Amino acid sequence: MNRHWNTFTADVSWFLTNRKRVVAGPLVPPGGWRPSRRIARTFPSLSKLLGEAFTSEIAVDGDDYVLFSWEGRDGVSSWLARPPCPAPGASLFPLHRALLMEFGGIMERANESEPTWLLNTNESLTETESRRDASFLSDYAWAFESVPGGIPIVLTDHYSISAEANGNTTLCHRKSGEVLLFAPDHSFKDVVPMETCPPYTLYRRKNGRTFVDWVETMARQWARALSRPPSRRRRAGR
Repeated sequence: MNRHWNTFTADVSWFLTNRKRVVAGPLVPPGGWRPSRRIARTFPSLSKLLGEAFTSEIAVDGDDYVLFSWEGRDGVSSWLARPPCPAPGASLFPLHRALLMEFGGIMERANESEPTWLLNTNESLTETESRRDASFLSDYAWAFESVPGGIPIVLTDHYSISAEANGNTTLCHRKSGEVLLFAPDHSFKDVVPMETCPPYTLYRRKNGRTFVDWVETMARQWARALSRPPSRRRRAGR
């Protein structure tokens, strides 16, 4: 029996709704995931976080996952990740492609702490999420009517690296790795409007203006949350 998987499914009960066949592998102690030198050098905070996690191979209805889990002061917290992607899309930002070959991105979280950028997100950093470019912004063209020339980015040059259920979407430029946040519904304090853009449209996020910055800041947030005393952590539902 894998106790970390049991904790995950108790907290994220909706994940197994209507699922038929679940196989949870053994709980592997920290150190089971090891980054390449390139990933360790480029993403040191994420590499440290994942390297300190317990890992479990999970299969659900024939789909494979990896559960990364940590035993913190407030119990077990975890990420359900997709497995590494051996051949990510060539159109992705190169460092994202490199990361996907070793870490497949985050599908679900359990026992998460409220302040992280992952709160209320669906998928983050996955190859599946990256298939969605910024063309959906065409539906919000009315919000950019005051901007000379309209929407100030080439929509197909950007793709999603993280999306919230309310429509807030973090976008990455395929070549430069620049990160923008489209946030029509937010109360964030760590954002700055993109030049000429009105409120509740496109922003730059402090400490997350590039793909590497965004990933590393997110990893440090999660690591800090794991180390906080229980009284300062709060379970947040969807």
